[in-house]
Amino acid sequence: MKDALFLRSSWRKWVLLLVVSMLFHVSSYAYTSAPDVTGTTVTVAPPAEGGKAVTKKVKKAKHNKAQSKASETAESRPYDKIDPEFRGIGPGFGGMNKVPFWISVIVFLVSFVLMIKFKKKTLKWAMALVSLIAFGVISYITYWEARALGRQQGYAPVQPIWFSHKVHVTQNKIDCEYCHVDVRESRHAGIPSLNVCLNCHNTVKKGKISGTKEISKIYDYLGYNPNTQKFDKPGKPIQWIKVHNLPDHVYFNHAQHVQVGKVDCEECHGPVEKMNRVVEYKELSMKFCLDCHRERNIITDNQYYALYKFHLNPGEKPKVKDIGGQDCSSCHY
Repeated sequence: MKDALFLRSSWRKWVLLLVVSMLFHVSSYAYTSAPDVTGTTVTVAPPAEGGKAVTKKVKKAKHNKAQSKASETAESRPYDKIDPEFRGIGPGFGGMNKVPFWISVIVFLVSFVLMIKFKKKTLKWAMALVSLIAFGVISYITYWEARALGRQQGYAPVQPIWFSHKVHVTQNKIDCEYCHVDVRESRHAGIPSLNVCLNCHNTVKKGKISGTKEISKIYDYLGYNPNTQKFDKPGKPIQWIKVHNLPDHVYFNHAQHVQVGKVDCEECHGPVEKMNRVVEYKELSMKFCLDCHRERNIITDNQYYALYKFHLNPGEKPKVKDIGGQDCSSCHY
């Protein structure tokens, strides 16, 4: 009798918790897995003889068109794949939460119904244990998906042109700053204009992996004829898809970190030099930033710090947190 009363009074709470978890999970999963298709301003270089550079701004494309175009591009480029060592990155079960979540939902519903119908206490307790485990998995995934709202760890979109950092950086020893020229002087690291690509690909017209397929796209976007070495067609901007996105209310300055703080690219972006397709490797959360600010020592050889007074214990080295690295207004508008 007591068991029956307990079930009658609590089953509604269980179902309500399940529905809330499902709704929250679906919304958070849709948010975190939605592709970013914001375009980027790209400068199309003119011929070396002269003329003005044409700068065009790519408008934000619709998600459905971008998704279909990306899937078609991925199918036609078998070499454009996420490297195996970067596939299990993301919240919860390495970002692969959809299948285990819905399996757990089905298991929970079935076991819960059986728990109500069974009359033997042993079977009831067995089904109660199964439903509890399934609900635990649902709660675990929901927590990690909720925690990942606004973040894109594991995000690896297909780009208009396949660009392998592994080929360019690791194999051909091209320095990061050869392409990302603004990283020490600007808030943004910068995307290279196509004339930078042409510095090499005016001579290198065929790749070992992709052949002429990807390099010819550079010529098409530039309106460049590699045979005559003339710009005989109008150029067009490349709709690069941004991989590392921060919320709009977060301020981050590359120059401040790279030039002043001597932060290596890998500390925030991970081993990009090993990636054939760029993946957002780190979580890039508030905790990630604060942990760094609390542990990183300040390089005090700058003349600015000769006049700066630190309030520290004897023998203690100043850290980023001691000069405002934990203040809200340092990173948030």
